[in-house]
Amino acid sequence: MPPAKRRGVNRPKGNAELQLGDLVLAKVKGFPPWPAKICRPEDWDKSPDPRKYFVEFFGTAEM
Repeated sequence: MPPAKRRGVNRPKGNAELQLGDLVLAKVKGFPPWPAKICRPEDWDKSPDPRKYFVEFFGTAEM
């Protein structure tokens, strides 16, 4: 029997949407989750993608 699926992992609770300025733990493949802030891609001269969130990582000033 396959393992049970965990519900709600890494998703906002309820109907909450992530908004500009929200603090999150962002994950990049090959690295541990790191604190970040959701920001506007236009502030960094990047084009927005409605399927993704643009974050700025704390302590590294990388996006």
